[in-house]
Amino acid sequence: MSDRNTTPTETTAFNVAKPTSSLLLWLWAPMLLVLSIDPLIRVFAGKPPFQATFASWGGWLILFLVGAALTVTYRRRELRVEPKQLTIAATLYTRRVALSSMRLERARVVNFAENPDFKPGGKSNGFQFPGFRAGHFHMKGGGKAFCLITDNSRVLVIPLRDGNSVLVSPEQPRALLDELRRLADGGAQA
Repeated sequence: MSDRNTTPTETTAFNVAKPTSSLLLWLWAPMLLVLSIDPLIRVFAGKPPFQATFASWGGWLILFLVGAALTVTYRRRELRVEPKQLTIAATLYTRRVALSSMRLERARVVNFAENPDFKPGGKSNGFQFPGFRAGHFHMKGGGKAFCLITDNSRVLVIPLRDGNSVLVSPEQPRALLDELRRLADGGAQA
């Protein structure tokens, strides 16, 4: 996290919590399994596993490039507090949320194991695998949420005035909430 004594024109970056699940397990293992099926079938049929044609090795190349692109995309995670907004960069998505649109008096830090009602439901436009959510989701109780969730045990839930929510997993959720409240109070007094 950056220096806590910020002037009204500075940006404060907050570290996103490290994901609790492994990208290697949930992205690469299934892809490698799919890629290995054809060569294994060919070996058991008594044929060489690969031929010197694009049809033989092209799928490997394409899936590797897709996996590499998804890995780079997955690593794009950022939380920045600016004087009048919170900027969330999550995989392919960026959301800027004005402080004035937040209901910070109702914001709270939750653990999904203890508070499953706050856990997002279905994905409407996002990136998801166990322990990781980024993008737009429907909430179980209604409404929508923009999420950057990397750790289900420390999620900052920020209700918005339009009935939707923002759910993020900073390393220090209480510090992020305190900074948002400090900036909102400063804006109200100005």
